[in-house]
Amino acid sequence: MKPSIEVRAVFLKTLMLEDRQEIRAIRSTIYNVVTWLSAASFAITSFLLGQSPKGQQATLLSLVTDGLIALLLWVLFLRLRRDLYSARQCLFLRQNLIKSLGTESEPEVFNPFLDARALTPDVTDLELWWLPILATAAIATKSLVVWLQFR
Repeated sequence: MKPSIEVRAVFLKTLMLEDRQEIRAIRSTIYNVVTWLSAASFAITSFLLGQSPKGQQATLLSLVTDGLIALLLWVLFLRLRRDLYSARQCLFLRQNLIKSLGTESEPEVFNPFLDARALTPDVTDLELWWLPILATAAIATKSLVVWLQFR
């Protein structure tokens, strides 16, 4: 027996709410990761330069650390972007299911957990690319200034 339209709608709305919460959490994590890693780069550099009288070894260590932080920043960003895209696909699937409730295009079997990997979500979150780009530019600029100052 197929559940009523009202039960299916409530179930889909609940799942959509959870999808939206997951999307917000992933976006928040992206902001936090970029912010904290950028701040860590500046803090580590200031600590290293403050501890070394000549700054030669500290400069090299600072440059290596900045490179590793930038690498970590991009790896985490790309992983989180992939998770965000998957969450958007699931939300898009459930939006389509709720739109098709009670219509001829509604599937025979009610399954809100279909495979959504083939879907292209309607929201792209392209604005998030500016965060790691600007953070990388800030870290690179700081590294260049440190290298020119203490070489």
